[in-house]
Amino acid sequence: MSSRKLKKLIKCSGHDESKSTFTVPLTNPVEKMTSLDFPKDGRAHIEMIAQSLKDKVRIVSFKSAILHNKHLFRGRVVLNLNCGVGLFALFAAKAGAARVFAVDSSNVVYYTKLIVQNNGYNDIIQVMKGEITKIELPVDEVDIIVCDWMGQALLYQSTCVDVLYARDKWLKKSGGLIFPDKARLFVAAIEDERCKNGNIEWWNHVYGFNMNCLREVAIREPRYHSVKVEQLLSKQYPIQLLNLNKATCEDLYIRSKYKLHMQRCGRMDGIVLFFHVYFSKSHTRLAFSTDPWSPLTNWLQTVFFLDQSLPVNVNSVYYGGIELYSPESSHNLENIIVNFEMLKGAPNHVEFETAMNWHMISSRIPRCVVFKANDRSNNEADGSQGVNRFQKHKGNILK
Repeated sequence: MSSRKLKKLIKCSGHDESKSTFTVPLTNPVEKMTSLDFPKDGRAHIEMIAQSLKDKVRIVSFKSAILHNKHLFRGRVVLNLNCGVGLFALFAAKAGAARVFAVDSSNVVYYTKLIVQNNGYNDIIQVMKGEITKIELPVDEVDIIVCDWMGQALLYQSTCVDVLYARDKWLKKSGGLIFPDKARLFVAAIEDERCKNGNIEWWNHVYGFNMNCLREVAIREPRYHSVKVEQLLSKQYPIQLLNLNKATCEDLYIRSKYKLHMQRCGRMDGIVLFFHVYFSKSHTRLAFSTDPWSPLTNWLQTVFFLDQSLPVNVNSVYYGGIELYSPESSHNLENIIVNFEMLKGAPNHVEFETAMNWHMISSRIPRCVVFKANDRSNNEADGSQGVNRFQKHKGNILK
């Protein structure tokens, strides 16, 4: 419809043209953000905010940890690190905290301020924008740090470096608490032929052409999706316990041996990493898990495919070493290298099976794929040639 016809229609309907124009006032930076800005600050996007809040396992666990421990929060000073829209800060205020500092470097804090004001907690919760290493709190110390610091495969995109910094600078040396404070990372062998064929082997024959060069890229990237219990081949094996009460940045270099006891026959297409989270300071035992046996969370599970799938037999044992670390001196957990090697056989007759290295890096994860996977997860929660290319780390992990 032309603008002239539209004006005529407005006049015929008896409406004043000037009164029919509706504009949304841009009152803060987050409302001025465009599609060019959100890739750098995705946590301020309404879709990301919604996905975070719809993770019932995570939200209910934090809610229980705070509201079921009111005796720990009553009258205390709380730092809610990487606060998002401030839900955990609101829980802390509801639990009786005297002061709560809700800190985040994302523009999401402009929504947080409105939410705090609309819920009548302005006198308790102070929202602050900035990186934790660059801001100054108006107090010398805090009693409790609340932070959702875990990332995929525990470390990737984790904010535990921020927690360690805040702990050393502001948390009370005696009696200071971190919620949650511990997490344990696990590994297991999986059979996932369908996903491997669809994402890795597919590149061998694309519309009649060989695109194997792209398979070399795809095989090095982890996948984030839901792993069904029936896809597991082995028992889970704990490879690292991270205790933020005592940890240093050096502890974020994970290097561990493992053993995978096969519980059934099948083809090992890869390994899967997941973790358990603990609120050890709670007066009742409180934890949640991202393992395949538990309700799904936004973390899903992290799958790493082997270059060549291996046939395995029930009761066979595979063992080796795995390491996860940031190659940067700044402990940048947006960039994680994963090295893996696997052996089998008796100690006096060891056979080398495979070695792999994968790269977890932010620019390689399409946000739309994450959204789609998370939507499915919330719905479910509710209702030898190839080996040689990856052997450059062979023998390094087990030393």
